[in-house]
Order: sequence, then structure tokens, then C-alpha cells
Amino acid sequence: MKSIIKPKKLKPGDTIGVLAPAGAINPDTDLDLIKYYFEKKGYKVKFSKSIKEQKNYLAGDDEKRAADLMSFFMDEEVSAILSVRGGYGSVRLIKHLDFNVIKQHPKIFVGYSDITFLLNAINKLTGLVCFHGPMAIPDFGIKDICEYTETSFFEILEGKAELPFKYKNTEETFCIKSGECEGELSGGNLAIVQTLIGAEYMPDLNGKILLLEDINEPLYKLDRMLMHLKITGVFDDIAGLLFAGCTGVEKKDELVALIDEITNEYNFPIAYGFPAGHDRSKATLPLGIRYKFNATDASLILRDKYLEK
Repeated sequence: MKSIIKPKKLKPGDTIGVLAPAGAINPDTDLDLIKYYFEKKGYKVKFSKSIKEQKNYLAGDDEKRAADLMSFFMDEEVSAILSVRGGYGSVRLIKHLDFNVIKQHPKIFVGYSDITFLLNAINKLTGLVCFHGPMAIPDFGIKDICEYTETSFFEILEGKAELPFKYKNTEETFCIKSGECEGELSGGNLAIVQTLIGAEYMPDLNGKILLLEDINEPLYKLDRMLMHLKITGVFDDIAGLLFAGCTGVEKKDELVALIDEITNEYNFPIAYGFPAGHDRSKATLPLGIRYKFNATDASLILRDKYLEK
């Protein structure tokens, strides 16, 4: 079992490295919006070398995207690494990454969606606490920034969250199976968690709270993915199951009923509606750290220290 490695907290004046490890960004994207935003917050911004490159649907060659990520981990000026967007492509970097180097240069790494692959792989192979949270373009490169997302991002990464810290819920929540539990938080995007099954990068979920979310997937595809998790034993030993929003599902009651049907035989607490993932409100969540989860109100309480000074 790998020991937990905690990155240093973010401090005004630090440099945030912004890179594109997965999908290509729109050529018309104004990256200056991101730069100006973080500078107003008191931070410096460094963009990766190949951030504007494009190779079909990817942000350039796999080797270049991986080199950008490794470069930021080794760069002493960079204190935190923020993904510019998700899309697809993180899984293609894996053979080009040096996890020993990442372990020797721990720092904040944030993202969600396709970045779920990197969050879990890095945490699994190095023990580094990674952060399931917002990304540069969809969350900070816009004019109307969500106050919840912004507050959570800085409160968590600057180490201002007083432990035990209870996250606020912003949307309607559904208790699928009542109860509460404690355990480390793992997971993220449902499609990516499904991709991890059978790979060495899949987290050990024994006694963990599993977080799942997704976007623009029809009900039958969510059904198929959840059934795949079920028949491969993913749900067998977890302590709890927390769904963030599955953005794009029009009838939440149908999805909640589906989750209830598929997980009916299990006794762990299950809830739907936590603000993480592709919805506008996004909590910044340290992965690999212990939480208390109460399904009655879909609440998460962060219990343990997750940053170094």
C-alpha cells in the first residue's frame, strides 16, 4: 500500500500551469481570459508549450502532451497544474509518463471528466493526492464564473477549509439508500472509471467512497456502464456510492430509479445530486483522502489533512 503524498498548498504569487492533456481546444479560444482571471486573484499563469496544437480531436501528439505534463511537474516555478479542458486523450499519455518523477515532485493537479484517468492513475501509482475539480476553459475562462465553483477551488487549494469541512450542496439531491460511512474518496467520470477496469491504474476501491458523474449519456448507456461496474465487482467492497450530476439526463427520477434497481442488493449508502463534474457548480475534492458521507442529504465531510504547508 502506497503512503499518501500531500502537495503544498497554493499561495498568492504562485504560478499555475495550464495545459491540455486531452482534447484540442477551439482555435478561437481566448486564453488571455484565463490569464487575466488568475492574475486578478494574485497568481501567475504559465501555459504549456503545445496547448494550442491540434491533431484531429487531440491537443497535439501524445508525446508532446505527456511532455507538457512532465515538464510542469518538474518545473520548480509551477505550484499547481490545471487542465484546460477534458474531451478525450488522457489514456493515451500513460506510456509516456514517468510516475517516479511525479512522485518526487508532488504538486496540485486538478481536473475532471476525461482527466479522471490521470487523477486516478497518478494517485494509484504514486500516492499523490489529486483533485477532482474545475478546469480552465469551462470554469474560469468565461465571464459568468460560478461563485460556488470559485469559492470551493480557492478554499480547498489554499488550505483555508477548516477540518472537518462540510461541502455545501447546490442542487436537488436524492437519497437512494440511507446510511452513512467513512472512507477515502475515489472515482470521477463514469465512462473513465469503466475504462480503468482491469488496468493497473484502477484504484483499489475496498472500503472507499466511489464518486461517479457523466455528461450527455442516454439512459441505456448509463445502464450499460453501471452494469459493467456491477458484473466486474466494482460495487462489491465499496463503503458508499455518491453520484454527482449526470448532466444531460432530462428525467432525473428515471436515472435515480435505474441506480436504485442496479444497486438494490447492496447495503452501502447511495445518493445522487452532489455538485461535482459537468454541472455548473463544482466542488474541488481531494481524492485519496478520508471523508464522511451521509446519503440522507448527499453530504460529504472532508475529515483529514490533504495539503502540506
